[in-house]
Amino acid sequence: GDRDRIIQVLTNLLANALKFSPKNSEVVIGVSCSDGNIRFAVTDHGPGIPEGEQAKLFVPFQQVDSSDSRTKGGTGLGLAISKAIVIKHGGRIGFDTKSGAGSTFWFELPIRQTLR
Repeated sequence: GDRDRIIQVLTNLLANALKFSPKNSEVVIGVSCSDGNIRFAVTDHGPGIPEGEQAKLFVPFQQVDSSDSRTKGGTGLGLAISKAIVIKHGGRIGFDTKSGAGSTFWFELPIRQTLR
């Protein structure tokens, strides 16, 4: 895999978690292995994502709050780019969220064995 691109995905998920978390709250990064995959997860304690807005998340230039009065900046490209990178690596990306209780964004990549 492309190390720099995987770091880009992790950086984007972490930046989003920090941006949408309340001040002084905890953001948790986790890594686990299962069924031949490695899973990276970033969990925040932000507002969560309303059900009606979730379909927008990985679409280029789409944001949950796209109003002129939104308080959080951004282009709406980070998650779309992250998804493209993860798919190119043979993985998948997604999220789990609960309104008012934060979100966990995760991605999984296949673990490839190298011959020596």
